[in-house]
Amino acid sequence: MTSLSRAVRLFEALPAPTRGIFWMVFASAFYAATYATVHHLASDFDTFQIVWFRSAMGVLLMLPWLMKAGVSTLKTDRFGLYAARTGMNYAGMVMLMWGLAHLQLQTVTGLMFTSPLFTVLFVATILGERVGIRRWSALVVGFIGAMIIIRPGGVDFGLTSLAVLSTSALYALVNTTTKSLATTDDSNKIVFWVFFLMMIVGLGPTIYTWKPIAMDHLPWIVALGIFSSAATQGVTRALAVGEASVVMPFNFLKLPFAATLGLVFFAEIPDLWTGIGALVIFASTYYIARREAALRAAAKKAKEDQESA
Repeated sequence: MTSLSRAVRLFEALPAPTRGIFWMVFASAFYAATYATVHHLASDFDTFQIVWFRSAMGVLLMLPWLMKAGVSTLKTDRFGLYAARTGMNYAGMVMLMWGLAHLQLQTVTGLMFTSPLFTVLFVATILGERVGIRRWSALVVGFIGAMIIIRPGGVDFGLTSLAVLSTSALYALVNTTTKSLATTDDSNKIVFWVFFLMMIVGLGPTIYTWKPIAMDHLPWIVALGIFSSAATQGVTRALAVGEASVVMPFNFLKLPFAATLGLVFFAEIPDLWTGIGALVIFASTYYIARREAALRAAAKKAKEDQESA
């Protein structure tokens, strides 16, 4: 047995929550690297073209898996959900890339932390789920954290910031569909369909805004594909093996990762208020996550007690 095979077996033997946490930390690091790469490419390419680069490279990197698994493995009975996810994902990705072109990495990363807050808002307003005073209070606190980051006079409190917040809202829905798809479909299948459908949807706008590619752009485009594919794999696998309430708090590691990359490669000085705002949002979403876990545990125990009575 090779060292790699032994390491894989040891990893698979770990408890599911531990593996989920590992995959989310892995995803957070590569999402920060993706943001940094987009930040660099944005000086030479339009947002639509960068989004298409990301999708096309994702498909290309998945081809070895597809050739091994066979085209038949892409068969799914949930294409409607894939299509809906693609629409939300593409719109969110375009707005996110636009934000990365005009805001600091740490600012975009901090604003993206509001996604779990939007999840609570959606289940209350769209699904009609009862949300108690504690979760509403945490939602308000998280909103205050977002306002600290996009405070008037601090950063561009305009369309760019609102676009990133809109992405965060859309990604709350995207994560919900990912969790649902992961109950029936393989992680690699989900990732392939994500990139392939986004590549098709984005082809028209990309052709319209196309700019020539120089040789020195190629390493960055390849890096974008590798980093974003690794990040997508990480979050998909994290949600597949671990409870969202357990793994999602580790998504906040994106902030120190992004701040470090911004400082080293773009001379972006870490902003104290962005850090404070992100910590406020983290505290809010972490409370929501732990509260959800406690409620589910209590409901499960009550059901078991009822059945044993």
